[in-house]
Amino acid sequence: MTHARGLTRSATRAAAAVLLAAAAGFAPPAGAATLAESALGGPRVGAAPERSWVGSPERRFGPAQVLVPGRSVLYDEVDDAVLASALSAELRRLDGALFSAGGWRSPFSDDEPLRIYVARRDAGGVRRVAAGQTDRGRLVAPSILLDASRMNDDAILREVSRQIARATLDAYGVPADAYLETALTEWLAAPPDEAPGNDAWTAAATAELDVAASPAVFGRLWIDEIARTVGDRAFLREAWEKSAESGEPARSVMLRLLADRTRIGEDALLARFAARLYARMEPEASPSRLRLGDLESGALDGAAPASLRVRHRSILPEAADETLRVEWPEDGGQGAAVVRYRDDALPPDAVFFAAGDRRVIPLAGVARVDFVVAGSALGGGALRSPVRVERASGLPYAGLEAHVSSTADGPRVWWTTSTHEALWGWAIFREEVSSEGRIVRTGPEIVPSTERSAESYRYAYVDRASSPGTFYRYTIWAVTDEGLLARAFAATLKTAD
Repeated sequence: MTHARGLTRSATRAAAAVLLAAAAGFAPPAGAATLAESALGGPRVGAAPERSWVGSPERRFGPAQVLVPGRSVLYDEVDDAVLASALSAELRRLDGALFSAGGWRSPFSDDEPLRIYVARRDAGGVRRVAAGQTDRGRLVAPSILLDASRMNDDAILREVSRQIARATLDAYGVPADAYLETALTEWLAAPPDEAPGNDAWTAAATAELDVAASPAVFGRLWIDEIARTVGDRAFLREAWEKSAESGEPARSVMLRLLADRTRIGEDALLARFAARLYARMEPEASPSRLRLGDLESGALDGAAPASLRVRHRSILPEAADETLRVEWPEDGGQGAAVVRYRDDALPPDAVFFAAGDRRVIPLAGVARVDFVVAGSALGGGALRSPVRVERASGLPYAGLEAHVSSTADGPRVWWTTSTHEALWGWAIFREEVSSEGRIVRTGPEIVPSTERSAESYRYAYVDRASSPGTFYRYTIWAVTDEGLLARAFAATLKTAD
């Protein structure tokens, strides 16, 4: 009775946690058992760091909350039902994505649950998986110890997922590669197609991206590009398994298998990664910005940087109607240009460059162009290799004259050009004001063209789906043989009642 009256509040809570965990079918958490036994006058069990952390008098974990029956349990310092529910859903998602559908080998035993400890007060910045020695490749008494003093629920969810993904990779015994391990951990932990975060937006504004130095920011996107290129998410697991079997560095295995399957090398992969990055986000242009005159004077260096580095330069055409002729140097690295349009409804486009390639990039209707040069294992030398850029007129067409009229069959738009070159066709978008006052946009409708002609050509489009007494606006874009768009003209009319 004396001991019972002398129990501290934290010890009472820890003892309750032991009883509830046992009632739920779980073995008592090591730290909670240690704290309860100490408070009852028994010996303090064990000196493992995780036990001293969990059993510290500063920790006040609540009773066990079952997340996935028989598989995982939560000990939280606050009563947060929203977090418990979200963790339960996230653990089920991870189980399916990693172990069921993904085929990764689980590091956790089916005989005992994973315990997740969430400390809400400062707890030394701990974020890790603690466990005993492995048993046939599985962790014994695994726990996730998490200092969540500066985290909201979303951050806690992500960190728990990250710790599970890292434990999964570690269990294979692959040779250490800090960049790849972090990159693959982030990719496995993230929900599919998660957008890049603010850190990526900030880092992408720089003129030189060091992808290897930012594995948590860019590594996941680099890994995702590998999966997209191969077209099979299982490829990454297969490469990891081969590395574990052979003892060869996982990155070497991954890139070699990638080249075998797709004929795409490390530098071409990096160019694809960088192009997708700038197609998905539009960072501040100032740190990397060049003027058109700078481009013409050779300011864009096409020489390959070092491995996993990307040179980045951007231009803002400022309503220019010219076209750039771009000639990539014969000794240049893999590169790309991401073209973003002033019409926000149009997605960005990208064209790629290899040594000696020549491309035309129209600037009409273009808001921004991001040039990237991918690094390679042989790159990073001191010699520059300027990209040749010159402004040209008459591309992809010249001498355009446009007309629009209302006919019995519907609005008719027709136009002529005196010459055209590198032209694939024309894309027509229609806008109308609905009865609710909303602007409804449809299209594109495609009008084909020959690729080039030194003679005049005439084109026509009739909108047979139009309604009487309605205002329509038609915007016509030229489509180059590279798939880029150049805004040609717009026309507005009202159909007869």
